Amino acid sequence: MTDNEVYNDLEKAFVDTFLGELLPGIFHNFANPLNGIMGRSKLMQRRLAEFVKKLEGRYPDIEQELGTDYNKLLSDINAINNESERFFDMFQFSTAKFYTIGSRAVEKLSLSNVIEQEIKFADFYLDFKHNIKKEIHLDHDIPFVSGIAAFYSMALWMLMRYAMSQIRKSYDKTFFMKTDYDDQFVCADIAMPLDEGLFQIWQENASQMQQDLHNVPDIDIEQKKLFFAMSLLQKASKGVLIMHDGDGEKLTIKIPYR
Repeated sequence: MTDNEVYNDLEKAFVDTFLGELLPGIFHNFANPLNGIMGRSKLMQRRLAEFVKKLEGRYPDIEQELGTDYNKLLSDINAINNESERFFDMFQFSTAKFYTIGSRAVEKLSLSNVIEQEIKFADFYLDFKHNIKKEIHLDHDIPFVSGIAAFYSMALWMLMRYAMSQIRKSYDKTFFMKTDYDDQFVCADIAMPLDEGLFQIWQENASQMQQDLHNVPDIDIEQKKLFFAMSLLQKASKGVLIMHDGDGEKLTIKIPYR
């Protein structure tokens, strides 16, 4: 074996342990110091405010002499506290994503919460964070649906990635997602500039693709990933409907909740 072949085999062995073993340990080890930083920053913020209040009560003229200095300290502590909370939010979105894709049991879940998690996680893709206009409308009062959380998470991630790749080609388009519901279905709309012929191929081959997605003709690798995502959505829960509005460039996902 060549040096590269040996390295590639060991690299694959390392990657195989990443999701199941290594990543949970990384998050666990990050959580302890992060909780400590947040706790101490909040404590410092409260103690400094109380200390300044006592000084001003005992020495009424001290604000004229030291007010600028201690106000800067208060501002710095507040900034540290705000940034630690922002860091904690990003940590939570990261852990939630990876724990979700490890959940293969059927469970009750909120589609809006799952989508919100995916959008927050997508901000780690800098192109999505900085270069793509976004319009998000999520109804957090929608009914819960049953399904496999990992399947929903992975399928929605791929749909968003595909939509991003299409939107990136036109700077005047906006990444759009919306959730709502009617008397039968929880619905999600996602901006999807998609050739109508491609969606027709999906419809015509949907049953075949449940058996073997790799043998669908006349589609490229990226389109095949899109088909993977739509197929996985239909495996996540029974009765999932997927429709495409070519004029509105919108993909609609309907999940029964009754």
